[in-house]
Amino acid sequence: MQQRPFGVAVLAIAAAVLGAFALIGAGAWWNASDALVWLPSIHVERFIAMVLLVVGIAEVVFAYGAWRLRPWAWTLGAILEVIALVLALLQLGRSDFGRHILTIVLAAIVLLYLATPRVRAAFGRS
Repeated sequence: MQQRPFGVAVLAIAAAVLGAFALIGAGAWWNASDALVWLPSIHVERFIAMVLLVVGIAEVVFAYGAWRLRPWAWTLGAILEVIALVLALLQLGRSDFGRHILTIVLAAIVLLYLATPRVRAAFGRS
């Protein structure tokens, strides 16, 4: 088995932590329906919970795959970063401008890192 680059280990740990927070957030949103009576009756809080659940699961799956250097994890990580990048770009005109810029910068850095020959080779990609 190929040696895991340090940066990939950092990405795997960060993804596991982010995934855990997303799963906790999903549970909080799912149970928030009584407190959020001001939201439309289409159960927006349940939709948010489901999105967080999917993101949390995807992050945890990526963390496992990155830690084990599975070839599919490289693709999943790139997809997750592209989604983060697009969402941050779409949010630029809204509040928290600095946070969205930071997200764009970090997503771009991670994408560039994943594209390096050493990291691609570690995941078994040519």
